[in-house]
Amino acid sequence: MISFIEDLKEKHLRKKGQILLSKNDFEKAYLLFEKAIFLNNSVENRFNLALSLLSLSEYSKAKKYLENIYDEFPENELNLLALAECHIMQKMWDEAIMFYKLIVKLFPGKKNYKHYLDIAKDVVAREKYVKAKELFKKATIELKQKNDENALNILLEANEYFPEDATIINNIATLYIMLKDFRKAYNYSMKAVSIKPDDIRFQNNLKIAKRKLKK
Repeated sequence: MISFIEDLKEKHLRKKGQILLSKNDFEKAYLLFEKAIFLNNSVENRFNLALSLLSLSEYSKAKKYLENIYDEFPENELNLLALAECHIMQKMWDEAIMFYKLIVKLFPGKKNYKHYLDIAKDVVAREKYVKAKELFKKATIELKQKNDENALNILLEANEYFPEDATIINNIATLYIMLKDFRKAYNYSMKAVSIKPDDIRFQNNLKIAKRKLKK
């Protein structure tokens, strides 16, 4: 059992790591989750660490943590989705299909899971999916280096490979806002919101683009 002070420290590290993860600062997030695990080897900390590794394209390392959680909680939805993603990004198609089949079986009401299973089965669609994800990560690096136009061009290419990815579309909208092209920002924000209407980030970009267009 960890002490009260260690418990507070672990919670602080976990919360800060989750904030960094949401901001795409994966390296720093990983370091914080690693420290958090040292204090508390909880399922949440292991999963957070695996997500940061997944985001850093450290798929084999992420896979070990995700498989460990799977052994304990074989029906955990988020962990199964991460495992499927981990395998598809490594082009381990059979394993990805197996996990997506399990996800569809466990959560039959979520139609988008069936769609991802179809992508994993389609020899062309899955290659395009992987390429789009790789380009997205490349664009994230360009953004960190303040190469906004390069990042935008890479994201536009990613969007061509996988046009239904709302996160890619929303990031394109964000960059158009930064570059003050508010008409294009509005158009891409509308697309993102149409795919994921409940996502607050997408709604915020749409509001900003609308407000700027009215000026």
